[in-house]
Amino acid sequence: MADFNKSSLRNVCVAGHGTSGKTTLVESLLFNAGAINRQGTVTDGNTVSDFTEEEKNRGISISASINSVEYKQNLITFIDTPGYFDFGGELAASMPFCEAALLTVEGSTGIDAGTEKAFKLAKKLGKSIAFFINEVDRDNINLESAFDSIAKELEISLAPITYPAATGQNADSIIDIFKGKLVKYANGKRASESDIPAQFADKVAELKEKLMEAVAESDEELMTKYFDEGSLSEEEINTGLHKAFSNGTIYPVFFGAPNKGIGVDIVLDSVVDFFPSPEGKIMQFGEGEIDTNDDSVTKGIIFKVNSIPQFGEVYAFKLLQGSLSEGADVYNMSSASAEKFGQLFYTRGKDRFPLKNVVAGQIAVTVKLKNSKTGDQFSDNKAAEVYPFPLIEWPEAIVRGAFAGASKEDTDKVAAAIKKMQIEDASFRMVNDPELKQLFVDGLGELHLEVLAKKIKNQFGLDVKILEPRIPYRETIKGKAEARYRHKKQSGGSGEFAEVNIVLEPNSESEFEFVDAIVGGVISGRFIPAVEKGIREVLAEGVLSGCKFINCKVTLNDGKEHPVDSKEVAFKKAAQMAFKDAVKRANPIILEPIYEIKITVPEEFAGSVMGDISSRRGKPQGMESEGRLTVIKALVPLKEVHGYSTQLRSMTNGRGTYTIKYDHYEQVPADIQKKIIDEYEANKDNKDE
Repeated sequence: MADFNKSSLRNVCVAGHGTSGKTTLVESLLFNAGAINRQGTVTDGNTVSDFTEEEKNRGISISASINSVEYKQNLITFIDTPGYFDFGGELAASMPFCEAALLTVEGSTGIDAGTEKAFKLAKKLGKSIAFFINEVDRDNINLESAFDSIAKELEISLAPITYPAATGQNADSIIDIFKGKLVKYANGKRASESDIPAQFADKVAELKEKLMEAVAESDEELMTKYFDEGSLSEEEINTGLHKAFSNGTIYPVFFGAPNKGIGVDIVLDSVVDFFPSPEGKIMQFGEGEIDTNDDSVTKGIIFKVNSIPQFGEVYAFKLLQGSLSEGADVYNMSSASAEKFGQLFYTRGKDRFPLKNVVAGQIAVTVKLKNSKTGDQFSDNKAAEVYPFPLIEWPEAIVRGAFAGASKEDTDKVAAAIKKMQIEDASFRMVNDPELKQLFVDGLGELHLEVLAKKIKNQFGLDVKILEPRIPYRETIKGKAEARYRHKKQSGGSGEFAEVNIVLEPNSESEFEFVDAIVGGVISGRFIPAVEKGIREVLAEGVLSGCKFINCKVTLNDGKEHPVDSKEVAFKKAAQMAFKDAVKRANPIILEPIYEIKITVPEEFAGSVMGDISSRRGKPQGMESEGRLTVIKALVPLKEVHGYSTQLRSMTNGRGTYTIKYDHYEQVPADIQKKIIDEYEANKDNKDE
């Protein structure tokens, strides 16, 4: 049961585009470090990272997996994050708490949207960033192009650490540029090391020059020496590389094929040699920073909760300041409740290894907490306060699904289950909409919602249907109309009588304005509020489609009452019928919500994406280039956005992303208005039956 100090810790977030090889890389790193004796594969569903049934079945990472390994007297923690944008909350919750990011790039395509997104987040948070270019064992691949795409698209200076001696299915070796060695591999590990063969001498010299240039550019003294002497010593390169990488001014690049172990051991040694530790680090966040050297009070954050069938909830945390020992009593500042961190562990997938103590900068886990969830901050001092800025910036939800159980009672149970699921995943939002009478879940993609529904089934035994959300249409009028209605009821007992005359007209200044224009007391003042109340009740339900009615002015200018039979309920009913009659003669229209959508895709997909937007009644607002990417802006009816996440992924091979936000309401076309009304009437008739 080893304890670690700050200088012996390395926390590395492994991130990149979906299918770029993150999980395979982490698996190979663990294998080369001696943490596992057999390297699993994503295809076989036996990797350390993807241990949940859902991940095994789908063959993709869904949850961030924390994998720690003791290597050369260091504790290295690799957090394998999902590449699919549907699970972007996992990256958002993991990246802030690692000192370095190792970003994977497919050698066949170069830098992709997911890797670029991870780069921007890491850059924003001041992380040290390295790249691993995958697929050196693939035929007909242009690794130079992949290398250049990173430098060009991200506008950064790269420092090549390794380079493949050959590519293709028979590739089995890598050139260690820094050490000037040719390393061969067999059975997933290093098999031999030798001097650089003569045929590679020029290439190695060229790449070492690139490495020296990148190191020299990050330090004024080294730059002067490099210009004066044209070279740097191995010690100067090593010292300069460590300093520059820690400062985030240099970007090392590794090449390899993790499925065969090629180049992976050099990455592992580099993590120990020059990747930053938490020692002396100031952690940057979007709106503030934290000094991990401040030991005045112990503080930390739970950034990930996993529900593991054999163990229950496992709470991963980063200790930000101070220190903790097993059995520590802490105070959850976010939930204002006391907790006990009875046992402390580091994890490797679902396996746990005990710790006695945790120091600032360390990532560890605990279990059996009662009132804690993802994102909660804790301290050993009850008087301590949460940091005055967010430590996790969750991505904006872009899709909405209506969750329903088999019955209303089951839907209530589903709502309760969703609340419990937020202990694990804080990147979705639940909305119980009383207007549309649906339980909405807003998430990061259709797959995100689908996986959430499957988890509810597995953990709570509830069958969940994900329905298309109802649209919050609005009704209004374009014309003016007058209507009179007499309500009369006499069928034994007390009668009902009321007559009202109203004028209905558009009103752009407010949603509803009621004007009492009665003269001569033809309607007693005590009945006027009933008229307004009756109309307001109709406004809430609408006349045409069951949706809220807005932007109108109603003037009550005439009517009649009966000395015995007139009552408030009679005037309410008369007002409602008069209003409905007036609406039908005032050119009624239905408005639909229009959203601004911003789509980022590789330029080769821009044409097909534009065509698809047009088919969704979208109105393009412009296009602009961002390197190899094209950003398309459009206004699209909310009704047409349903299912777009899956469609965009299909059209762009998973490389397109988008954001969405409400813009305005707009009149629907006549044919669609008729369809909306017909569907409403049909559903109303079915309910009546």
